[in-house]
Order: sequence, then structure tokens, then C-alpha cells
Amino acid sequence: MRCNYCEWRCKMPASICHMYEERDGRIAEVYPNQWTTYYLTNAEGIPLFHGWPNHQFLQLGAFNCNASCAYCINSRVAIEPEKKTFRFQLEPDRVVKIAQKANCSGIHFSINEVTVNLPSALAVAKEAKKEGLVVGCSSNGYFTQEVADMMLEYFDFFNISLKSLSDDYYRKHAGLKSAAFVKRNIEYLAASRTHLEITTTVVQTVNDHEITAIAEYLAGIDPQLPWHIFRLLPEYKMKDRTPPDIKEISDKVQECRKTLPNTYFSNYIGTQLINTLCPSCGQVLIERICAQSCGAFLSAYNMKNSTCPNCGTAVKMTGSFYDTSCTDDREGKVC
Repeated sequence: MRCNYCEWRCKMPASICHMYEERDGRIAEVYPNQWTTYYLTNAEGIPLFHGWPNHQFLQLGAFNCNASCAYCINSRVAIEPEKKTFRFQLEPDRVVKIAQKANCSGIHFSINEVTVNLPSALAVAKEAKKEGLVVGCSSNGYFTQEVADMMLEYFDFFNISLKSLSDDYYRKHAGLKSAAFVKRNIEYLAASRTHLEITTTVVQTVNDHEITAIAEYLAGIDPQLPWHIFRLLPEYKMKDRTPPDIKEISDKVQECRKTLPNTYFSNYIGTQLINTLCPSCGQVLIERICAQSCGAFLSAYNMKNSTCPNCGTAVKMTGSFYDTSCTDDREGKVC
């Protein structure tokens, strides 16, 4: 029997992620409803820059992965053996109650690759949807089309990591066979009604030469697609690497914005390339402050009904702006 959760399609009992097994003639989770972390974040910290602006989410993570990225910042839970990782049991209804108690608008699966514990994630998502919560995930995008359809039934948003356009990069630096599956899934999700954003980590001398090509590829799918560029923060097997040059990437991002206006460069203090600009007149529509390794905090929202107040150009935005100045109590207050 083969596992069909990701494109490794492992033949049991061997499993790349160590998270599934054959049981009674079916593929079953080894560690159902077991998680390693949960905490609060804002949409911009996921990062979602064009979805649910200023809303709060419960971020939930498990352990293990189907990839082995050489620069993984979460390698202690995503790649190292599960026996070294502290875990706790949280049933789906308990997760939803935690999110509700914290006045979250939704739940985001992150930290590790969501498809290695997908049945548990879907169980949470089903419970969350009953309560009107938004649900989504960050993923390496290496899942099968069958899984894409399963997630689309319950997930409202995706942030997909497009590491490169090169199969060689995926094999050498991500421990995956091909970029083709990730590209297929990005194109499939973009054609659906889900909210989609893309993230790429730039590794100097390895994939930095691809920045322009990736922008052109994404613009061909959707010219309003949000794309987050991060510079490598040396971790795991790349601890000895020098982080990419900020000015060099910034210059490329400025050029990319001519092709893909919603291109962002996020993970360094003081960046101005995390603000959303009107693609027609250049008006600053959303101002953000970078104060963490990936993502930002919203500091000013200047749009009216997802349009530029200066020229009226529409900007693709999912969900309403959450205006915290309306109330001291987050619950139910979207202004």
C-alpha cells in the first residue's frame, strides 16, 4: 500500500516523514492530535499581507516533515526524530475553544509541514468551520492533487513556499524530488477560490539569480499574487552561510514590483518593502512594521473597500480590516 498524502507516495511500511502507517488496510496517522506548539499571531506574521488584515490567529504546529531543507529554522521539530520533541495532546474541539477564548479570527497550521499530520489538521479545520473561524496553512506545496482537494474543502488560505524553479535546487537543498509538483499545486490553488500567497527564501549564490524569473512566473499565474521574499537566516546545515545582501535583494524587489506589484521583502528591521502600494498611482495603501523574522505588524490601513482612496484602483484583499481602535474587546468587532 502507498501513502498518497504527498508526492513521495511512500510504499508502506517505509515512510519519509515517519508520520503514517498502514493499519487495517488503510493509511493512518501514527500520532493523531499530537502537537508541539500553539501561540497567537497576527495575519501579517503568518505572513498574509492580502488576507484578513490585522486579524489574530491561533498558530498550531506538530512535528516532522516530508522535506529536509538545509536552512530550516524549525529543524528541531520539523526534521529531527520525533522522540526528541515534546508533544501534547489536543483534541479538535479543545483547539477551537482555545482560539475562541483568545478572540482569534482563525487557525493557522505552521511550524512543520501540515500534510504529514493532515487528518488531525482537517479534524481541527472541520470543527473550526462549524464555529465560523477562518482556517489555513503554510506549506511546502509538495502534496498530491487529492490532498489539495481535501484541503480546499476546509481551508480558506494557503501560504506556499516556492523555494526555486529548479529541480536541482529542490534535490540538493530541500530534499525533495522536483519543483514541478509545487508549481502544479500553486497553479491549481490560484485557479480556485482560496486565498493564496507565496514565500521564497533567498540563499545567496544558490537561488538569488532566480528572483526575476520567479516574479515573472507568478505574474503569469496572477499579477496580483502576493509574494514574500525572505533572506536566508543561517540555520541548521547552513549556519556558516552569510545572509544575502539586503541592498542587492532590495534592488531586485523594486524591479520585480513592475511585474508583480505585491512583491515584499520582509525579514529585516527597517524595511520599507513590506508596504502595499497602489499599482496605478503608488499611494501607500497599507503600512507595516517588520519586527520579527518572518512577517510584520500592520501600522496603518488606508484603503476604502479594498480600493485606493486616491485613484479608485481595486486591490485584491480577502477579509475585512480589523480596526482595533473601534473597541478594547476584539470579539466580533470588525470595522
